[in-house]
Amino acid sequence: MLSIPWIHYCTSYFISEFGDDALVDSCKAHKFWTTKSYFRFFYNELSADNYKLVYRFGGNPEAAIDRPKIRKIFDEIILGKNSVSRKEIIFASFFAIAKVLGRDLAQIKKIVLTDALSQRHESISNGFKGKIIDIILSDDPHATIIQLIRDPRASFASTNHQFINQLGNMYSLQAGNIISRFKELAEAKFSMSGPFVFGFLILFFVELFRCVERKRSEYSKNFILLKNEDLNLHFIPTMKILCKKLNISFNPIWKSTHYSPTMLGDEWKGTGGYSNRYQTNRDGPLQNDPDEVSRKVTGPNSYVTQRWRKRLSKSEIFVLEYFFRHEIQTYGYEFLTPNPFHASETSLWMHLLLPFRGEIPHPKWLVSGLSQNPAEFRKRLTYYLALPVFYPMARLIFLLNKRTRRILFGNSLTSD
Repeated sequence: MLSIPWIHYCTSYFISEFGDDALVDSCKAHKFWTTKSYFRFFYNELSADNYKLVYRFGGNPEAAIDRPKIRKIFDEIILGKNSVSRKEIIFASFFAIAKVLGRDLAQIKKIVLTDALSQRHESISNGFKGKIIDIILSDDPHATIIQLIRDPRASFASTNHQFINQLGNMYSLQAGNIISRFKELAEAKFSMSGPFVFGFLILFFVELFRCVERKRSEYSKNFILLKNEDLNLHFIPTMKILCKKLNISFNPIWKSTHYSPTMLGDEWKGTGGYSNRYQTNRDGPLQNDPDEVSRKVTGPNSYVTQRWRKRLSKSEIFVLEYFFRHEIQTYGYEFLTPNPFHASETSLWMHLLLPFRGEIPHPKWLVSGLSQNPAEFRKRLTYYLALPVFYPMARLIFLLNKRTRRILFGNSLTSD
């Protein structure tokens, strides 16, 4: 199997740009692919922004890559014809990289593509269609979809942590956008950029679970379920089972006592919402993992499967288990609160009224803003001043708006 971890979202990027067209003008496809897709990291010399991005997701931007050779091979394949398919351009990318890196091409039987189920133009209000699965299996009916599962509470805690710090605060507020954020909240326009990160992510994960279960039911023979927790806690037996299902050999290097994944031959440095390496804001309302911790958790370990328990309050865990109850049950995770299938909406309200982690930052956060610059201090002070309005309003809109109620309380996969 050929895996190139620097490259993500191949299929979704291509169909976002060119739609379902079976064939695309080769020059247009070439320009897009070499400037916008993740293949640009290999085709072009790294710009300052791309250098930072490779560093953020744990790679080594200084890795030895013969980019002129990659360009030559790729150009000959793609520009040597008038039109290309998405499958051809993806295969040409991997072929050029593998050949230049000296891989034995005759031994490669499969390539690993990392992609997302939801597409950028889709909204939680309309739900996710899972079209990416249809497209992949139309290109290759025998493709295997490895559904990497993670405890939804852990996924939520990490993503919520990342976006609160990235946006500056829970509601993405600053002096110049109070009115626009208020309007978005009133209209229940929840999004990754605001105005209520916590609520948006719950809606997003609920819809994502429903979508993936529909597609798994539709293409059950193509799906393999793989738990993140099994990879970390039972790495070797889990990999042996996976290799058997994929009909590939088990790699002896995985048995190493201090095994750590690599990227292009260099040790992977880790990434994620808690990492100072990945986070663009290291002075947000929520504290990241110390660097010495992040450096130790790149290989299989128990810490990454448990830290969400200390990153969420009891009230947050209750709320998440209520809304993620079907997913937690379906994938065999353990509830930490009394059976949420029997919880009342009154109990939900009681837990929602309590503040979430990072929603009311410690006063030290405000003082820290003052030590940075006046603009940052004003931004943080604005947040505190606007919070008494946004705090109760976010909860009312989240639970009472017709669109959000349809997502939260309707269209369940199984009845309660």
